[in-house]
Amino acid sequence: MKVSRFSLSARGLRWPPPGVWAPVLAIVLVVVVVWTSFFAGPGPGSTATDRTSAEPTEVPRSERPDGDGGDGGDGGDGQSGSDDGLDVGPEAEPGTADGKSATAALDRSVRRFRAAQRRLAQQVSRQLERQERRAQTLEFRVATYNVLGDSHTGPGGNKPGFPDAGPRMDMAIAALRNNGIDVVGFQEFESTQHNMFTSRAGEYALYPGLALGDKSVRFNIAWRSSMWSLVEAHTLSIPYAGGSRIDMPVVLLESTTTGRRAWFANFHNPADTPRLGNNAHWRSMAAGIEIAHLTELHARDGHPVIVTGDFNERSEIFCRFTAGGVFSAAAGGSSAGGCAPPPSMQVDWIFGSTGVAFEGYAVTGTGVASDHNLVHAQATLTEVE
Repeated sequence: MKVSRFSLSARGLRWPPPGVWAPVLAIVLVVVVVWTSFFAGPGPGSTATDRTSAEPTEVPRSERPDGDGGDGGDGGDGQSGSDDGLDVGPEAEPGTADGKSATAALDRSVRRFRAAQRRLAQQVSRQLERQERRAQTLEFRVATYNVLGDSHTGPGGNKPGFPDAGPRMDMAIAALRNNGIDVVGFQEFESTQHNMFTSRAGEYALYPGLALGDKSVRFNIAWRSSMWSLVEAHTLSIPYAGGSRIDMPVVLLESTTTGRRAWFANFHNPADTPRLGNNAHWRSMAAGIEIAHLTELHARDGHPVIVTGDFNERSEIFCRFTAGGVFSAAAGGSSAGGCAPPPSMQVDWIFGSTGVAFEGYAVTGTGVASDHNLVHAQATLTEVE
């Protein structure tokens, strides 16, 4: 839902976004039409009366003029066989059995019509209620966390001073629970760690899980399933070390209590290491793909966008993400009149589009659970969709 503004006067008053007033206006018009027809519609009795009164009145035989089939040729007894067919009109008389059956059928039709009106009114009422819920603000805690892949601490790994993945995953789950994390973007989340997490932290759902293989599993997004439900998911092909492409997740989640929706994306851009080499070129390309896609996504439907990730950059990625005026960082900083990054920066970032406000930004150490901190903040969806 695109957010657009229209000037109303020289004083700078503005229309609310069309995504707010257009659905409400349509619903109000439906309500007016439904209830007008409901109260103005004829009742069963009046319908039957009007229909009966509109029928032509039968003229008694004794008053018919000669030549109209009165009593000619029957000796004045009024029972000529030639008149029998003229006495029965195309519609049944109200007092007859056929007339009562027709009235009952009409009553049933009216009742069905009014039942349909009531159902439509209920549907409109539910739609208005959903629209009202989606106008509410929504608060939750979002995090980004590089959990240090199992391969780094297993046999032959380059982090021999850390415990194996099993006890480290227990510490990571405890950190999420202790800090009330509702949505988290993982990096270096290998398949063994995925299996540990799903078996030990059942309150969270994940995407993409293991569905996209051992490479994409490293970038899972997890959310508390009591608070969020998955609406839509897709991946974005991002260049990693040496330019090899890996699919990374983008999901649309809906609040189970308010119906508010938001996009969440999670990325890991390549680092410069002796083993991986210099990847500045690929990081720059990755950032361009990420920013362009998420900016277009936000402009297309108006849903807020929240981005988590280990970007392996500090001021460079901050300035690029915030330059367009769509995204801000949970860590603070400003791009108004130039790029002014926050004073203290991690390589792990949380960004939010317009419609998202951050507070309570925190960098929490998790001991030997990982060589990265848990970076988290309170996010609020503020704008009406």
